[in-house]
Amino acid sequence: MIPNFYIIGSETKRPPSKKTIFTDGAPDDTFREGVDIELSHWIPNQTPELYRADTSTEICMNFVAKESSKDWDLAINNHLDVDGILSVFTLVHSDFALKYRDIIIGAAEIGDFWGYSELPSQILFQGLTKLMFELKGKEDIREIYAVCFEKVFDLIQKETSDVVIINGLDALQKSLKRVKSGEIQRNVVSDRFVNYQIPKELSELDLEKAIKIPRFNDLLQDNMWLIPSVRNHYDREKVQLVSVEISEGWYYDLWYPGYMWADTPDSWRAPGFEFSGSTNAYYYGHEPLNEAITELNDLEKAKGQWILAKQLSPFQSIKGRDFPVILSFLDEDKPAVSSISPKDVSSKLSKAF
Repeated sequence: MIPNFYIIGSETKRPPSKKTIFTDGAPDDTFREGVDIELSHWIPNQTPELYRADTSTEICMNFVAKESSKDWDLAINNHLDVDGILSVFTLVHSDFALKYRDIIIGAAEIGDFWGYSELPSQILFQGLTKLMFELKGKEDIREIYAVCFEKVFDLIQKETSDVVIINGLDALQKSLKRVKSGEIQRNVVSDRFVNYQIPKELSELDLEKAIKIPRFNDLLQDNMWLIPSVRNHYDREKVQLVSVEISEGWYYDLWYPGYMWADTPDSWRAPGFEFSGSTNAYYYGHEPLNEAITELNDLEKAKGQWILAKQLSPFQSIKGRDFPVILSFLDEDKPAVSSISPKDVSSKLSKAF
């Protein structure tokens, strides 16, 4: 549909354009009001209501399904991640993208939101992420996009024997099996609150795999007992309390939905996020949760404190933890062992939701 694309930061020459689409990132100062268009879930954005969706990739899908290609001649993005690649891919290779719409959107959701999608989307996400990491810093960013575009065709249409892809998908399925079998307990407390309990048999085997928080758009790999995508398979639109049992007590993290950093009109918006005015950055405050935390700190007998995030972005929250965790029991910015049982913690925190 769109004959040219450009990635801000590229050393290649930016093509001239009659009408430009800025996607999955804030437009630069060349944006022409009334001429160009923004198709992005970043906050803030000027995406027309007609096209809005949770991922930028799905926004672009809506655009190419409804909009004539007349005069649109350039797509621009400003960073490197799977949703960004697939947004531009959808604009440039729209016929193919629409044919495999669900697979492509699913891969974007895994990348941006720690989502769970079906196997073809998992393969696409894992293969693109691996390639992206391999090329980052070695090739011009526009060339990385071009190479990744070709990879999209292969990952969707051909069988893969790539060990990194196969191992990542295997790790995800093993993690899912731990929940299905009850080895990791899933206790639904309410419509918007769930508690996952990782037993001491797993934490004693490898504590780091029990308390790890993955990077944004990280590869699927065997470095966590409970991969976030698995929790989001069951409880995407819930606040998730993850409890890790050891002999002395419990580690705790409270996870918000992974999509909360973005403009997601099709998903539940958990309370407490207030846009700070800086791109994709927020202040956090939710009085019912503050009250619950006060009660927990009063009950707590272990060394440490229940710490709540005050500012958030897709890449940071509490010092010592990462987004989308908004609450942890910590001692000097490190995960600490609480004396309070998951039942009691869940009872206090779930009232806030």
